[in-house]
Amino acid sequence: MKYVCLLSLFLCSALLSFGQAPKITKKTTAIRTQTPPKLDGTPDEEIWQQAPVATDFIQNVPNMGAPAKQRTEVRMLYDDAAVYVSAMLFDTAPDSILTQLSARDGGQVNADMFGVYFDTYLDKQNAFGFEVATSGVQTDFKLTSNGDDRAWDAVWQSAVARHDKGWSVEIRIPYSAIRFPNKEVQTWGINFWRGIRRYREDAFWNFIDNSVQGFVNQFGEVDGITNIKSPLRLSLMPYISGYADHYPYNQADKDNLETTVNGGMDIKYGINDAFTLDMTLIPDFGQTQSDAQVLNLSPFEVRFNENRQFFTEGTELFNKAGLFYSRRIGARPQDYFNPKYDHDRYGDNVEIVDNPDKTSLVNATKVSGRTNKGLGVGIFNAVTKNTYATLRDPETGDEFEVLTDPISNYNVLVLDQTLPNSSSVTFTNTNVTRGHGYYNANVSGVMGRFSNKKNSYTGGGQFNLSQKYIKNTGPSRQNVDLGYTYNAWFGKTSGNFQFSTEHSVKNHTYDINDLGYLSNNNSIDNAANVRYNFYKPFWKLNSLYNAVGIQHRMLYKPASFSQIVYFIQTNGNTKNFTSFGVTLAFLPHKNYDYFEPRSYENGVPNRKWRQPGGKEINAYVSSDYRKRFALDVNGGIFHAGEYNQKNYWINVSPRVRVNDHLMLVYRTGYNESLNSYGFVENLVYDDGHKDIIFGQRTVKTIENSLTGSYIFNARTALNINARHYYSNASYHQKLLLLEDGNMLPIKDPAESPSASNRNFNAFNVDLVYSWRFAPGSEMSLVWKNAIYDDQVPPHTSYGRNLRSTLEANQLNSFSVKLLYYLDYLVIKQALKK
Repeated sequence: MKYVCLLSLFLCSALLSFGQAPKITKKTTAIRTQTPPKLDGTPDEEIWQQAPVATDFIQNVPNMGAPAKQRTEVRMLYDDAAVYVSAMLFDTAPDSILTQLSARDGGQVNADMFGVYFDTYLDKQNAFGFEVATSGVQTDFKLTSNGDDRAWDAVWQSAVARHDKGWSVEIRIPYSAIRFPNKEVQTWGINFWRGIRRYREDAFWNFIDNSVQGFVNQFGEVDGITNIKSPLRLSLMPYISGYADHYPYNQADKDNLETTVNGGMDIKYGINDAFTLDMTLIPDFGQTQSDAQVLNLSPFEVRFNENRQFFTEGTELFNKAGLFYSRRIGARPQDYFNPKYDHDRYGDNVEIVDNPDKTSLVNATKVSGRTNKGLGVGIFNAVTKNTYATLRDPETGDEFEVLTDPISNYNVLVLDQTLPNSSSVTFTNTNVTRGHGYYNANVSGVMGRFSNKKNSYTGGGQFNLSQKYIKNTGPSRQNVDLGYTYNAWFGKTSGNFQFSTEHSVKNHTYDINDLGYLSNNNSIDNAANVRYNFYKPFWKLNSLYNAVGIQHRMLYKPASFSQIVYFIQTNGNTKNFTSFGVTLAFLPHKNYDYFEPRSYENGVPNRKWRQPGGKEINAYVSSDYRKRFALDVNGGIFHAGEYNQKNYWINVSPRVRVNDHLMLVYRTGYNESLNSYGFVENLVYDDGHKDIIFGQRTVKTIENSLTGSYIFNARTALNINARHYYSNASYHQKLLLLEDGNMLPIKDPAESPSASNRNFNAFNVDLVYSWRFAPGSEMSLVWKNAIYDDQVPPHTSYGRNLRSTLEANQLNSFSVKLLYYLDYLVIKQALKK
């Protein structure tokens, strides 16, 4: 019976694929204009009528390959300063057009949208995207082979108009906002997109086939652009900010209220037609969104998102090889937990008066761009200054400073050569140079991605070499620790049927964590999966994605089995636009964890912990976001029979669109692990013998958050992010980890298991009012409230725990920041007048 079902699945796919829209490359022409059109949202001027019309849009979703339900006409003009795009978005029911407001770059909301995308170098991998909603809200981003850079911001103009024919939009994109080759005759890749929200329809001028890998490689083309030159691109963004931070230290020698005034500047300079220099001088990141802190019981570092705009905008080249984790810059000082000082002089009982938990960034610079021949070049450099802790001698009362982090230089170099068929080769080097005798680090890597002409099969690989230069006073001036990793992969990446295989190795000395992020090294990973996808509507579904796969992991040194996982997965979207997904995972064998014991010899794990096999199911469902009320739910359970381990979780997120201005999203989640096991402590005896103690525990986590926005208009918004995270680990029994990875209960522990209990709370509120009073210029008012509490309370009930958290010491920060955008060309033109 199962073979009949499988055969039916393939036959249905063949029938659904029949009649798919032909894959052609549409072409249009841009017309030069001597007089720039007036941007009022209504393209009724005579010059617009002279430009060819791009029409006949084709659906991408929900009915891939079908004609768009509404007619769209797009025209394109240009002059010596900018390119202009107009769109008439006809609608047979103009009163039904959705118009929800959002913040700039707010992404898809309940509003119709229009977008234009330029592949100016025609490399079929990189493009600039500009989108406008019916509410007038702008979104811009870069499209790259490494994903979308949504943090990228450009200064451009747009206007929309509503009328009885539907709506229309006019866009002006100055040449200073994009890059293009230095050629007399230009041919660009181009595509236009229309989103009709009430249909949940996305339609493109040049058909985008979901079964084909890639997006930019499916663009059409625009010609007719001649004799344009990249202007002098120079802009200054000076800022001034003021802060009032209150924290109840309640110490006689320390003020509870601290006020500061800061000033600095960002600079953008176009070195030539392709390359741009970005520099930040004396940056201020005090208004950056708060991190989502968690209780971390694992042996690995928690990875946080980068929220600082300078490090998120225009860094797509630097992130391509996965070697750049910008949170290392301005991170916790090297000796934060163990400030080094003269113990013979001050003794062992010094008091810490002040110990900064972040290093200070002096400046950062980026140079990036791509040549006419497709060579992308990226250079990043940042400098942090010396960081000192202030200590006090308790006997004399004398205070003194000790260095906890030296002046450091962080550098990244990337060379990325695009090749035909959406292929590329990339070289990346990261380097950290520290002063005052601290070690230096360097990582170099090369990676390649290669596709066939139809872009249906893709393969590639990567090799990285890490080096640490450790300074010493011995016969050799420095020791060098070398590490490496390599991986190779291949797969069928287009069509209904797809597959992929991957093999990767990280040796035991590979380390990129000075400027990159690596949770653990010393591993050999193998993975393979087979996928079968339905891209066109059938039965009650719009689309369906299915996969089965296997993951196998070993320890590199010593070569030992670690884990094997089998999984089956399906994700789909129904015709009433409800999304769903289910994943089943099986761990049929005993698995071994070599990292949880946290025991190493010469950098190699020398102990293991045996984990029983188990099975897991998790699922999600998401209702239609077009409705005023929508709901997201996901949850699952993991069970291992041998230890009777159970881990179950559920997350519920209702979202309410009160009106076109106000949107609220509430998220609540509960996670509980029963009979969980993990490292507690090491017991070291006088003879040097060490016992590793594990604990049997219950870990309970509750998280609640509220995200809301009130959008006054396309330039002014009030946003709130509030979050309370509570996690408690209650230990019931201590166990001795045996050499074979099993555990033996300790009958007469020296102390109660509850002594190892952990209780962590994080409460944050970020309230932000932003006003974009001119293109590129913004004023922001921010209130931030933060409470962090990590202790063992006398109670573990959520309500009493929340109450005690709110009564704990908290940081309140009020700030105002004014950033003004100054464009050299605008200033020059104004002075001429």
